[in-house]
Amino acid sequence: MRHDRSSAVPSCLTCLATLAATVALCGCVAQYRVPSGAPTASVRLLTNTEEITSFAVVDPARCPVPARPLILAGTGKQLSAMGRDRELGLPGRSPEPPARTRERLVEAGRRIYVAVTSVAEPPLPEQRCAAGVSFVPAPGGLYEIRYQRDEAASQCSAQVLRMQPVEGGGARLTAEPTQKGFRALRKEYVCQAL
Repeated sequence: MRHDRSSAVPSCLTCLATLAATVALCGCVAQYRVPSGAPTASVRLLTNTEEITSFAVVDPARCPVPARPLILAGTGKQLSAMGRDRELGLPGRSPEPPARTRERLVEAGRRIYVAVTSVAEPPLPEQRCAAGVSFVPAPGGLYEIRYQRDEAASQCSAQVLRMQPVEGGGARLTAEPTQKGFRALRKEYVCQAL
C-alpha cells in the first residue's frame, strides 16, 4: 500500500547496514508466533527482490509506543527464514522463486499489521524502503502478501490477496477487502493507522 524510504549508512558497511535495517524496524529479532489455541489463517509471503526483505508483525495495542515488531519471515541473499522453512501446502504457485517465498500461519479473527522492509545493496546507494498493510484474516483463510520494490529501493508497496482454491490445485486471487495500508518505516507509524 504506502511506502517509506530513507538513506542508510556508507557503502563500506553493507552487511551492518542490512542488519541495521532489519533491527531498526524490529529493535530485536523475536519471532512471531500464533498465540496458543487461537484460530489461524495461512499466508504466503513473497517479494520481487533478491535482496534482504523482512516481514514483521506490529502490534498497536500499546500505542502511542507499540511493542517491538515480531519477525514473521525473511528472505534474501544473506537472510534465510527464521528457523526451518515450512510449507503449508497453499494452493496455486507463487509467481516468485522459492528463495523469495515463505508460507506462515497468522492469528485469525483480528486485524494483523504486517510491516515489510527491504534494503538496496551495492553498487546502488544504500536505501531502505518499507510498506505496511493490515487486514483481518478469517479463520482457515488463505492469503498472499505481495511486496513489490524497485531496484533502488526508492518505491515499494505491499498488497494482501485472498486465495480461493480452484480445481487442479490452482488458486484464484482477489483483493482482500479488509486491507488497509500504513507507513511502516518506524514501528510508531502503526499508531497513525488506527
